Amino acid sequence: MIEKLCDTQVFQGITVSLTKRKIQKCQRQLGNGHDAELHLTVADLYKHLGEDVLALESYRAAAKSVLQRQTPLTTTQSDQLIKIYKRILTLNPLDEETAHQLSQEYIQRGLNYRAVELYTTLAERFMRQGKYREATEQYQRVFAIEPGSITARITCANLYCQLGDVVQGAQEYAYIGDLYFEYQKFDGALEYYREAFKLNPQDETIEQKIQMTQQILDGVLIPQAQASLQRLNLIQHDQTHLQHSLEEKERIERELRRNIHLLKQRYAQSVASKNEQLRATQTRLEELAVYVAAFKDNLETIAIEKRQLEEQLEQEVTHKHDLEQKLKKLNALHVDEYMASSGSTAQTQRLETAVTRLQQEKARLGTQLQKKLERSAEREGQLRAHLEQQISRGTTLEHQLSDLTQEQKDVEQKLQLQLRESQRREQFLREQMQQLIEQHEYALQNVKHQKERLEQKYRSTQAKMNMVETRNMATLEQLQGELSRQWTIESNFSEQFHESLQEITLLLQNQEQEIQKLEQLHP
Repeated sequence: MIEKLCDTQVFQGITVSLTKRKIQKCQRQLGNGHDAELHLTVADLYKHLGEDVLALESYRAAAKSVLQRQTPLTTTQSDQLIKIYKRILTLNPLDEETAHQLSQEYIQRGLNYRAVELYTTLAERFMRQGKYREATEQYQRVFAIEPGSITARITCANLYCQLGDVVQGAQEYAYIGDLYFEYQKFDGALEYYREAFKLNPQDETIEQKIQMTQQILDGVLIPQAQASLQRLNLIQHDQTHLQHSLEEKERIERELRRNIHLLKQRYAQSVASKNEQLRATQTRLEELAVYVAAFKDNLETIAIEKRQLEEQLEQEVTHKHDLEQKLKKLNALHVDEYMASSGSTAQTQRLETAVTRLQQEKARLGTQLQKKLERSAEREGQLRAHLEQQISRGTTLEHQLSDLTQEQKDVEQKLQLQLRESQRREQFLREQMQQLIEQHEYALQNVKHQKERLEQKYRSTQAKMNMVETRNMATLEQLQGELSRQWTIESNFSEQFHESLQEITLLLQNQEQEIQKLEQLHP
């Protein structure tokens, strides 16, 4: 058993390793490209590894790759996009943006029922998590596609009641009543009107609808005429809904334009920041160059001083050598003097005098020479110490220059890396900016098309409403004429009835008189 478990773990490890290698291979093939199939393959591999976050990123990249084409999508591309959106929703079932994009793709394909199912499913998921507000938003999207969905409206009305928004809940119940009324199911209409009135007793329109429906059920009003009025109310409701939709589309359009403006501002700020960093680095390089030049000048000055000190040292050595030569000559002169002492007396006296002077001169010169030698030795020591100090300083400066040169090279390399990174990031931002602009323009085009369709629908609804108003006015005039005729007939009938009663009364009186006469004749 343990061996089987180990074999299974080893096999899983090999599978994971092979999968990661395949992902790396696909990413190398992909580079910075927009191959939707490769993105999709990478996403599936990440999903197989359990890396849901990376899988979602790859799925979204695949969707962007499909949408980046300038031409309208073909059926194959649309099917591929739908498949990608479905896989995203499999990993993240509450992704509203992806669900909305998928529903829009369904609507463009003419599959409105699938869009309704998608929004309904998403609303039910939000309901199960207690997110009632998000659920009502999804139901409103359902109503925009299929206004006559009674079951969805009942659920949405209940959600509004749970949220405490009784006014909106009453409107939903009233709309359901309008739908029943339109199909002349007055019992159901009255039931939902009453539900709406319970939630919002201050709504006079709902109260009027209740009275009107009750009168129809009591036989007071003609259903056909009232149905025409009700259809007029529905058309007015649709007109209001269309007006709200147009306002919402205009708001979305303004929001998209504002986002594009913000993206352009952020891109400009990023470029300005990078340029500022490059200028700061360039200034630092210039300062380092000036510092290096100053160090080089100091080194040259030290070299010149070193040569001067060496020349002075050579002069001192030469002077010392000359003094030593003079001292040797004096010593030689003393020896000659001793040898010449064996001559004549006169010469001896002269020699003694000369020797005395020479000895004095020798002593003086010896003293001077000794002092000069001491000063020369002291000067030589000072010069050597100064030379060693200058050499040490020069060595230190050379090390500093070497360090500065290395720092300059490092800064230049760092600057080159920053420049390349900045260029790469700028290119990436430019591509992202272009993609976002294209997506926003595509969204703006869709909004404009939807706005045009809504405006056309609004105009057609307005025309229908005018026609219905015309027909209703004609119907009301006919009803008024018919009611007038009925009233006239009833008035005539009432007069005839009263006349007949009077005649019958007279006849009865006459008969009673005749009966009384007959009774008198035959007691």
